[in-house]
Amino acid sequence: MGERRLSRRGLLLGGVGAGALAIAGGGAWFASRSDGPAVMLWRRPMAVQADALHLAGDTLLVSGNGVSGHAAGDGTVRWHQDVGRNTISPGRSGTALFTADRDAFAVRTQTGDSAVIQVAGLADGAQRWRRPFEGYLGSTLITAAGTVVASADAAGGRGLGGFDATGQRWWQSVQAADQGPFDLASDGGTLVVAARELAAHDVADGTRRWGVAGPEGRVFGRPALHGGVVVALGMRYIDEDFGYRNLSVHAVDAAAGETRWTYEAPGGFLLDGPPPVAGDTVVAVHESGLLTGLELRTGRERWSSDRQATDLAALGGRLFLALPEGVVTLDPATGQATGAALPERDAYRLAVSGDRLAVAAGDILAMYRIR
Repeated sequence: MGERRLSRRGLLLGGVGAGALAIAGGGAWFASRSDGPAVMLWRRPMAVQADALHLAGDTLLVSGNGVSGHAAGDGTVRWHQDVGRNTISPGRSGTALFTADRDAFAVRTQTGDSAVIQVAGLADGAQRWRRPFEGYLGSTLITAAGTVVASADAAGGRGLGGFDATGQRWWQSVQAADQGPFDLASDGGTLVVAARELAAHDVADGTRRWGVAGPEGRVFGRPALHGGVVVALGMRYIDEDFGYRNLSVHAVDAAAGETRWTYEAPGGFLLDGPPPVAGDTVVAVHESGLLTGLELRTGRERWSSDRQATDLAALGGRLFLALPEGVVTLDPATGQATGAALPERDAYRLAVSGDRLAVAAGDILAMYRIR
């Protein structure tokens, strides 16, 4: 494979043709059996296919021709914002267009060189604050502390900024310009920053807790916290515009900042996006469509299988794959399919939260409760 710049938009945009898993059993089994592993809550047509889904509490956020908030319980459209189809940008937050916590969500829009962070209520879509940024704006997220953190240029230099509920900056941690771009993740009171090093900060005031230098010639990206472990990709920049290739998966102790293990992707590269974790298994997603299950504690390879999924999501101890034939459930310990497929042909986007799974398939939007 020649050197090229990886897309920052989709989590899993691999092909969905030959090699996709053949699924046994009828999809109607899920919808008709009340004692089955999944119960369909609702299905609704979509006028425009979804670019992204994000399930937060009792609200399903859908981006397409704008942003819509659907009631997770019955699919009713509560509100809609016409922000334009191509203005919402994921920045460097993996491929997530939205970040949400408690009763609010944040979205980043980009027009030319100008970027804007907007924070609004999940229930009604009402704007709470809006702040423009000139120059570089990286990842944004809402933390458990209710603040939005962005890596952005400021008067004191490029770095991390904590913003309160009104959009006013209340702390800043300046980072060297050549350390970025920055990817962000949070869990409780911990903020993880991935760049030329993987570092942990206190969400409340930006205080640095620890830092781990990237392997020689590589940087960290797309972090995610899972209990006491930070999982991130290992990237190598290939040009001056921060084009990169994903070569490895790293697991770091979230409390001590010590590397637990490193997985080197053999014979190819990994897709963009935080490596999903289901149960005690980390899934390395290869560009080729190959999935590799790694033990979270040791990094030991458990299984490897070519699934050619268009999207995947982890919910508790299960792994869900979107395929042309429907949505398949995998046992993360073995990589084997369990049961019949959810009857959502041409599935291409998934979102999970609590015991719910949202699916965008063709021109249909559906919601399931997972038992």
